Amino acid sequence: MRDNIERTLFWFSDGDNKLLELDKKFFPLSTLLNRLLCEKYDGKKIQFINLFFRTEETYRLHPQAERFFTHFYDKQLTYDDVFDLELFNKLNENEQIQFLWKRSCEALQKASTVLKNKQLLLASEYAYSKGVEIDLNPDYRVVQKDIMLFNKSLKAAVWINFKNNGMYSNFTLEKDGEIVFQKYIDNTENGVEYFLEIYKDIELVADGIVIKGRKDVGYLPLKVPLEEIQINI
Repeated sequence: MRDNIERTLFWFSDGDNKLLELDKKFFPLSTLLNRLLCEKYDGKKIQFINLFFRTEETYRLHPQAERFFTHFYDKQLTYDDVFDLELFNKLNENEQIQFLWKRSCEALQKASTVLKNKQLLLASEYAYSKGVEIDLNPDYRVVQKDIMLFNKSLKAAVWINFKNNGMYSNFTLEKDGEIVFQKYIDNTENGVEYFLEIYKDIELVADGIVIKGRKDVGYLPLKVPLEEIQINI
């Protein structure tokens, strides 16, 4: 996967009030958008993409702020959007997700025109379509490796799974796309970007499977002993 876009985040505000709960709630969606953009984007490096969803109250209090404004400086892209918080809160969760997905991709397409960045336009169009195709499911394998275990060809992976109450990491073994073994590893609240970066590799050893990662994570490396792995295929 290309890494020309390091991070994409959504930020919500109503007047001078930061809507931190919305920031956290839709962190999985912004993470999905970043991953899909990176699958296609091959333009100049963008370190951060910050999409700001602001209410009219925000612009009333800060008349110098410009609606639908694109700014790019020092590899950081920001876009200031306008959204109706009252109407947004009347939508169910799925409708909110659909709204933000369409709106965020449109914002990037507008920004790409201002910046004359055709690669960003293509990437945002791709991300929108691909996201819809996978039902906007943000779960993904952060690390994966094909292994031979018990004389069977398996895919070992560490997943990041998103839920309303936080992010979870799980180790799985898959056979022909079906999960045949799963082990919980860790969890944290939505919005902790560090959690997405701690797992680095998977290694098959004589007596188990070792999940490797950042040295400052106390439980890594983590060994899954062979005797713990029970699969029926």
